[in-house]
Amino acid sequence: MRIRLLTAFVLVGLSLPASAAWANGGPIMPLSQVQPGMNCTGETVIQGTTISSFNVHVIDVVDAPGEGPRILVQVSGPAVDTTGVAEGFSGSPVYCPDAFGTPENAGAISEGIGQYGNNVVLVTPIEQMLGEPVEPPMDLPRLALKPTPLLAPLTVGGLSPAVFGLVERAGERAGRVILAAPTGGGQDTNFPVQTLVPGASVSASYSSGDVPMGAVGTVTYVDGPTVYAFGHELDGVGRRSLLLQDAYVDYVINNPDPTTAPSYKLAFPGHTEGTLSSDTPNGVIGEVGAPPPTVPVDVTAHDLDTGQSLSLHTDVADETDVGLPLGSSLVDTITPLEVAQAATQIYDGPPASESGNMCLRIYLRESRTPLGFCNRYVGTGTAGDEGETPPELASAASGDVTSAFQDLEQVDFAALHVTHVVADLHASRGLAMASIVSAHAPLEVKAGSTVKVRLDVRIYRGARRTLSFRMRIPGDARGPIVMAIHGPNPPTPATANGLSSQLVISLSPGGGSSGSSAAGSSSTSISSLSALRAAVASIPTYDGVYANELGHAKRRVFRDPSLLVTGRTTLPFVVETP
Repeated sequence: MRIRLLTAFVLVGLSLPASAAWANGGPIMPLSQVQPGMNCTGETVIQGTTISSFNVHVIDVVDAPGEGPRILVQVSGPAVDTTGVAEGFSGSPVYCPDAFGTPENAGAISEGIGQYGNNVVLVTPIEQMLGEPVEPPMDLPRLALKPTPLLAPLTVGGLSPAVFGLVERAGERAGRVILAAPTGGGQDTNFPVQTLVPGASVSASYSSGDVPMGAVGTVTYVDGPTVYAFGHELDGVGRRSLLLQDAYVDYVINNPDPTTAPSYKLAFPGHTEGTLSSDTPNGVIGEVGAPPPTVPVDVTAHDLDTGQSLSLHTDVADETDVGLPLGSSLVDTITPLEVAQAATQIYDGPPASESGNMCLRIYLRESRTPLGFCNRYVGTGTAGDEGETPPELASAASGDVTSAFQDLEQVDFAALHVTHVVADLHASRGLAMASIVSAHAPLEVKAGSTVKVRLDVRIYRGARRTLSFRMRIPGDARGPIVMAIHGPNPPTPATANGLSSQLVISLSPGGGSSGSSAAGSSSTSISSLSALRAAVASIPTYDGVYANELGHAKRRVFRDPSLLVTGRTTLPFVVETP
């Protein structure tokens, strides 16, 4: 039976199945032996880790422009009658009987055609996944439109609503579906380690721990320790070094009309079982065994009002030694998210007005001294955890972290290896801020001398206070001069624009290009370790009291450990002539 498809688009992405078929190799069915009318069997996980079977009827073998031959099939049975084929089914193996009735692996469910009910889909031939020559039948009917495989939805766990919303919106801009992992996702104690057999759930993961991120799909074929899955690409960038994990399916969310939103599996990655090493147009390939190199990211947050603390730990896949196939490191993406999450979660209900500080340390294999900075944050933003952007401290701190990693991406003198990232946050409620009222100091001074300055300030919505510090008179000053004493302007609400732009780059198909940068980052290359260290250390901070003779450059003369001092005043001096 031959058919003509007038419209087609891809809707299936990943899956979480597990099959009892062949755990090691097993017979495959060449595409040349696949015939219309065959009644076959598919396997996937519908709930938990148990593999379920469903009926697969071969309609035809068709030519998908730009993709090559595909097997057009219709699915049925209790496992799929309600939802059809959902995102998360891709990779589900299809077994068809040979001339003697022996089931053989014909390929992996990989794409859909936008059909209401999601029960007519495309299968990638197993030969293409294994990299073997394919001999399709002659005169294949051709799809009228080129199928567009739906990129594997990324499942992200451990994020509060505002932080997850930032990732979700960046995914929309990048053309990628982002799903929130169920509460407790990614914890190894939730379910036993699963054997990665055909039909089993599998995840190609960027990270694991408190902020797990991965694409959940289905194992199609296993040959010894080698695992083939998905039936299409993850990012389509070739060589990889990601976490190969099992996964757990909570539920299949049903939406019969894929033109509005696809059905999908609500699932989360689980235990690391090996390394995913190849990301090809026809599937992802990994090996059970040793895990890939990872970078630990540790963020600790302290609530200065309640004395409570929390710690987050995430292990991020390190792809430095395979050439950063996405164009930038995955640590660039995960670290700001973990910082934003810690700065949000520590409040147990973020207020509009927040104050805090953060020290960031980035440890490198190539340097005894870490990169880093310590910055203070004071500002008013959106209260609660349901806004368009994360709360104030989370937005400001994660933005500075994003800038630090953007500096790291501008390095052109070596392939630097991040070995550990540590961030320490302190948070409090309200605005720890004061405005300058006046300043007092001796009128007659000597050039180059140091004088004591008393600075009168008013605490935000509070009493007046006097701050004291010492300031040096310029050595070349002569006669009457006027010194400006000033802090920054009152802070404006922080935004997560830098992090959002970086997320769009990271989540875009194929990732960002080498040397690309998010909005606001420098495009100038950094050619030495000392220059990199200086760039990170000088990530903009508005903190401190500055002084300068009118018309001259300013210098910081004072920093109060507990207050951001804003406003401006002047001090007159008469400088004695030597």
